[in-house]
Amino acid sequence: MKTRILFIFLITLGINGCDKVRNKSYNATFPPYPTNLTEINSEYDDYNSTSPVAGETVPLCFSSTRKSGGENFDLVYKLVNFYFMRDEGILNIHENTSGNLDVYTRNQNINNATFYANTPFNELGPYLIPGPMITDPRINTYILMFSNNVNGHQDIQFTENLVDGVYGLAKPVAFLNSEFDDAYPSFNDDFTKIYFCSNRDGQNDIFKVIVDNSVDVIDVLNDETPKTVDKVDVLSSEYEDKCPYVVEDFMVFASNREGGYGGYDLYYSYFTGGKWSGPVNFGPEINTEFDEFRPIVRPQYDMTNDLMIFSSNRPGGKGGYDLYYVGISHLNVVVEGD
Repeated sequence: MKTRILFIFLITLGINGCDKVRNKSYNATFPPYPTNLTEINSEYDDYNSTSPVAGETVPLCFSSTRKSGGENFDLVYKLVNFYFMRDEGILNIHENTSGNLDVYTRNQNINNATFYANTPFNELGPYLIPGPMITDPRINTYILMFSNNVNGHQDIQFTENLVDGVYGLAKPVAFLNSEFDDAYPSFNDDFTKIYFCSNRDGQNDIFKVIVDNSVDVIDVLNDETPKTVDKVDVLSSEYEDKCPYVVEDFMVFASNREGGYGGYDLYYSYFTGGKWSGPVNFGPEINTEFDEFRPIVRPQYDMTNDLMIFSSNRPGGKGGYDLYYVGISHLNVVVEGD
């Protein structure tokens, strides 16, 4: 009997578009141990990824020094397939290079976004936000947020193709930036807050800004009115706390605080009762004595657990930082049959 592919095609689901019911009948699980994204990585540093959708075929944008031969970080786009062979119990992840597929064609414009984002300086922390459908059904629209250090420090910027499918020169998000390093933006689930990290207080901490979700995201980002920037004390320490990423009521981030396993470790926190819980280390199954950096989480409701992608300079990779994936069970979802 032929091996059956488990996933149902879900590329049209956005960051807030998933039905929060997990179907356990497939019995498909992401591995609980970190696995190298071999086809995506290079001999150079590859990290800081983002993916705006859950599903079988997803656009993946990340920072890499491969384009400059190790000199500086640029944003790189890849289309990635995730599929599970149920009869063999094998998860396969590889780059999709089939130009005749609709999903390939609709997302090719992200390459144009990286063209307008990349400079001879460092572009870090890409964050893709799915936009509305426009008149051309062959094009998916996005807002691409990131930071670069053209001005001598990291500033958060964005480019978008929401109106006519064409990206333009990147613009700064004025109310997030300062004379210090500001990077790794991430909206919360209802788009009322933007979280990011900054060293404006001497070391990197996690900050938030409250924004108006009654207007379009693009209007929020274009607004030059100063806003109150608050440090999230429960998530920040006297050490380096970086790379916040929020999905639903869950945040993951990286920190080199005391009590970890060495270098930067990955931590998580829940938003409950109107506040974030104290950070919890993911433990030795994921963290090592080396650096684990910029985690992102993608809910996968057709799986028994969820996907986390992060970067690490642990031994055994292709070189420098590599991207890894791992299954984690943490999101507050309803499970069929429980």
